[in-house]
Amino acid sequence: MATTTTAAPQKLFTRQASGLVREVSVTNALFFNTAAFVGAGLVWYPVFYALPFIPVGVAVFTTYGWAAIIVGAAAVLLALIFASLTSVMPRSGGDYVFTSRLIPRIGPFIGWLESFTLVFSSLAIIAFEVPVVLRNLQITGRIIGIGTGASFFTNANSWFAENGNITGWPGFIGAVIVLALIFLVVIQPTRRFHLIITSLAVMALGAGVVMFVFGMLFTSQSSLESHLQSVAGTTAGAIAKAATDNGVAGSGAGILPIATFSFMAAVILLQYIGFQYSAYIAGEVTGNIRRGILIAVLGALAIGVVMNSVYTDFFSEHLGVTTQLGWGAMYWSGSAHLPLNQPNSMPLLATISTSGLWPIWALVSLAGMLFPFLLCPVYINFISRLGLAWSLDRRMPAWLGDVNERLRAPLKAIMTALVVATIFAILQNFPLLPKSIAPPDGKLNLVATLWFSILMAGLTWFMPGINALVGPFSRRDLLKNAPWRTWLPVFGVIWAVFVGALYWFAGFKPIIDNVRSGKQSTLDYFNNSGITISLFVIALAIVIYAIQAFRNRAAGVDTAMMYKVIPPE
Repeated sequence: MATTTTAAPQKLFTRQASGLVREVSVTNALFFNTAAFVGAGLVWYPVFYALPFIPVGVAVFTTYGWAAIIVGAAAVLLALIFASLTSVMPRSGGDYVFTSRLIPRIGPFIGWLESFTLVFSSLAIIAFEVPVVLRNLQITGRIIGIGTGASFFTNANSWFAENGNITGWPGFIGAVIVLALIFLVVIQPTRRFHLIITSLAVMALGAGVVMFVFGMLFTSQSSLESHLQSVAGTTAGAIAKAATDNGVAGSGAGILPIATFSFMAAVILLQYIGFQYSAYIAGEVTGNIRRGILIAVLGALAIGVVMNSVYTDFFSEHLGVTTQLGWGAMYWSGSAHLPLNQPNSMPLLATISTSGLWPIWALVSLAGMLFPFLLCPVYINFISRLGLAWSLDRRMPAWLGDVNERLRAPLKAIMTALVVATIFAILQNFPLLPKSIAPPDGKLNLVATLWFSILMAGLTWFMPGINALVGPFSRRDLLKNAPWRTWLPVFGVIWAVFVGALYWFAGFKPIIDNVRSGKQSTLDYFNNSGITISLFVIALAIVIYAIQAFRNRAAGVDTAMMYKVIPPE
């Protein structure tokens, strides 16, 4: 006699293949990282001297250059950590995968919070870079106008601008055009996407070489200062006074005290963020993963250190550091006396000094638009891979990570990121936010998005150190074959202490000091500094995590076993 049995309800999470294909070469990964961190920097690096508004001195290198070298040296440990962990967990999702698998009990929650805040940090950086693309177009027009005198180019400041600023409907239309071009790049099949990124990044780096060589050979400080009045309507003395008035003119290297230097190091962390992002697309990198990720990450880091120290400092000292400081301070403070109403872009300074070479400077400036543009599709690409990792782990709905067969990429995650980027563009160009949160006009501004990005990326910088410290003990099974396994805890401690010190002095301590000072209410300070928005994003992450945990439980999904293994290929 046959018997029948009733199967118990299945509560284990059943995995499927991710759908990604390994077709990203080491070269592609290297320039993916390079495009992810350069952004506006190729021709804008001197502008960032003044961003933290601390005294900047010179001792072979500027305070900025020394920060680039010191942070870069420490970041070698981060590169080794990523290469080691990625070699045994070569999956898309990067540190989200590492944290969720290596940290006992709370790892899945911390990994989710870390990656969710990273996504919003990255979207804020995209919001910064889109207007920079338009600004570089204006600068290129001004360069041509200085060289030719043609009125169309002389009036380039009016392009995509309202009352001289890239905002309102003109700014939004310009942002939509840039976002549409980003869309065209990011929806290409994976192999073609990386071919585009690599080709344009190589072209832009070549323009940087031209800028440095020709700038050092054919420009001079005396020539720049003698032409400032006739071309920019100002003098070197007026710019130097702006440096003094804004407290950015210093003496010596200005490396110590650490409480001050940390602010500059925080700016460098912002400049370097992205050099490690090939680890987030490891599920698509070909060949030996450890070798590929190590070359891509260390190679991009080396480019970052050179460009933020030798490339920037030598050119700036060649034309006068004080000029860079004063001009940059005027830009970040929104001064009505900003020369040419433009930042101190390197090709613009070169044109003022040697206008006869304006075709070269215009080409460099035009190429300078490539990196802030390329950063955006690269960020959306890696954000989509985080979305895929979330969906595989049931942290987000499964549809978010559906891999499109033609693109070999999670198209819905890409489109979601683009939609959020468009919302940021709307908030930047129209006064839709309360003025208490976005002073003075209710719009997101460039400086606010930068400091918000630094705050939101805190866990992204800190957790790799904790993963390296804890992982070899908590998950011996996963890390038994990891390269440098014995040294990982040492790497982790040094990196965590380094980043923790920077964030304490440049982030948490200033918050505590400002709250205690009583100069303004805690709420006003939080609103004006972007802390309120940061807390909102963290609260949103917690709510989404709780909702998804409830949905998983209601569907009978037991996720306890899921984090004992790495995601599928």
